[in-house]
Amino acid sequence: MSKKHIIYFPLEPYKERYTVQLSAKEDGWLTHRWASHDIPFTYIEGKPLRADSTIHNGSVLDANGRGYWCCSQIMNFLERYNNNEFDHLNSVIYFDDMWSPGIEALAYAFHLTGKPIPMYAMLHAQSIDIFDFTYPMRHWMRHFEKGIGKLLSGIFVTSTVLKDLCLEHGIGNDLNVFTAGLPYNSDMVREKYLPTEFPEKKRQVVFSSRLDWEKNPLFFVEVATKVKSIDKTIDFIYTTSKENLGSNDEHIQKVFEGMGKTDIIEMRVNQDKQQYYQTLLESAVQFNCAWQDFVSWTLLEALTCHCTPVYPYFRSFPEVLPPNYLYTPENVDHAVDMIMKKIDEPFNIDLLKIVKGFDNSWARMYEYMNRSGYDVFTVDPLHEDSFMSFWLDKK
Repeated sequence: MSKKHIIYFPLEPYKERYTVQLSAKEDGWLTHRWASHDIPFTYIEGKPLRADSTIHNGSVLDANGRGYWCCSQIMNFLERYNNNEFDHLNSVIYFDDMWSPGIEALAYAFHLTGKPIPMYAMLHAQSIDIFDFTYPMRHWMRHFEKGIGKLLSGIFVTSTVLKDLCLEHGIGNDLNVFTAGLPYNSDMVREKYLPTEFPEKKRQVVFSSRLDWEKNPLFFVEVATKVKSIDKTIDFIYTTSKENLGSNDEHIQKVFEGMGKTDIIEMRVNQDKQQYYQTLLESAVQFNCAWQDFVSWTLLEALTCHCTPVYPYFRSFPEVLPPNYLYTPENVDHAVDMIMKKIDEPFNIDLLKIVKGFDNSWARMYEYMNRSGYDVFTVDPLHEDSFMSFWLDKK
């Protein structure tokens, strides 16, 4: 089978996010995979709103910068499409995020020119998730999501839980919503950032989530405080790539600013990727308590650094992590017991099977796109080789 040409619409590269690695033009997690497998692709440039490429308004994407970046990508693509630079019969379009304003403009052009190019996108959460920051926008955003779902030949999601949410709310259908996992490249992380021999683990717990309510950071404070009251030799680290502690919730920010003045939680702000990975390498445990999380790069990076996860039994985590790494959500005592147990356990190398599974997400996505046409599928080509098959034995 010939290899279809990918027209790639990457996310804007924010220092505060994983996008600097995922979406990089040269040696990104995705572009490196495609190039190393001789898969042809075109990187559609976007124009950042600000030269410093930081998030000024919002927590995940810059409120103004996101639209500016997407619209500039649409303009760049349409100019090249107008100049007949793309073979529409042998190309596919891939968006790093389904929330990409302007997708409808492409469908409009394809319909009128009669030269459609199949479009695919990764859906990370959006308004179908009651805990997502876009949920309050659902009264208008849901219409956009449903419409875009009808335009896309494929919607990639990280887990069956997220797929079920899509179908429940009418985003796509059972034939074009595909559980592919999350594109990751642990090989690049190891080669670029990690030492040949890992350092000895400290009795240290790291918390890597944003200080926003959907990540439930105040629960982390409760857990850390109780553990320290039992065993003062266990250290807790909060890490961020932002220059200063920041949150959209003033109360959360004040709590963490106060904790930073105590001996309970150490604040490591403005960490670059090398420093962040060093924190993971030296930490025995990574703690998560998020309400809004559908398997994240945060987990995959921690596992790559042999950092043991302690996560809530919630959402997609039971699909990926064995039950003995999951605590009852919002149960402080259970979370504390889990940390106390895992802090001195050696890292379980079998957990790297999870990383391996996600490392192959890009291939599942490409095979799905490579076999497709413009029309919505009648058959899921990878049904017998589903994302979770590599971990079924643990069940």
